[in-house]
Amino acid sequence: MGYTSLMFRAIREGIRQLWRNRFLSWTTLGLGALIIFLLNFVFAVQYFADYSLQNLESRADFSVPLRQNFEAFDLEALQNELIPLEIKIQVLPEEKKVHLHLPPRMKLQFGELRNVSEAFQILKNRRYDTVVGTWDLQGEKDFSVIIERLLKLRDGIEKLSWALAGIFLAGGILMMINTFRMVLFSRKEEVFIARLVGAKPNFIAHPFWAEGFLLGFCSSFIGIIIFIFVLREINLLPGGAIFIHLWNQAFAWEMILSGFVGLFGAWWSVRRYLFGAYRFE
Repeated sequence: MGYTSLMFRAIREGIRQLWRNRFLSWTTLGLGALIIFLLNFVFAVQYFADYSLQNLESRADFSVPLRQNFEAFDLEALQNELIPLEIKIQVLPEEKKVHLHLPPRMKLQFGELRNVSEAFQILKNRRYDTVVGTWDLQGEKDFSVIIERLLKLRDGIEKLSWALAGIFLAGGILMMINTFRMVLFSRKEEVFIARLVGAKPNFIAHPFWAEGFLLGFCSSFIGIIIFIFVLREINLLPGGAIFIHLWNQAFAWEMILSGFVGLFGAWWSVRRYLFGAYRFE
């Protein structure tokens, strides 16, 4: 039998077996869809947190007072050191108003918050004493504390999301293994008869592999559809931006990975029945 014919046979038999075990199939589809739904919700929260922090980053600026007659050459050298740190620099002239006097100052807008500490070390370098005016130690401390908390929040959310993704992935694999162990327990006589008449292991296993792939793929598809409908009802989250992000970055990979998780669960469960002595327990 050619590879194409074998593949179509596997898909046909896999669909037939899904229908044959309707209750177990629907239960597995429901649990798999729930896992994918929760996984997408975790990714949505992660994206929302990152999106919010990026908005804060765009407003994260720090004003550095400059001396009245600063050295233009030293200012240019200072700017050359700061620019590689993804910092937008704007030099503002002195302003005098009725009740307000602002010295010349340099406005720093940070594109990457992790570079704040390094930027402050450069600004406090004695080489630039002819440029930087009176340094606001309290302002530096307050700004650094806020940035440190934002970075800890971002790192914590990212680590938590990946940890939950790993837990959901492991749960999906264990669920598929358990499902196919129950399936094969009820069909082990069929596998034995197929081996008895000389069927090759791949010929026996392909329908189970196809069934596992279809279960995983369909579970992820259902979970994604449910997540999209639920996302539309949550006004707190930027649903459009989250949908576009997950559409571009996650949905396709989730369906493919879920299919292979199902295939792995089927392969892991069926392999013990394909080789060695057959056992009736």
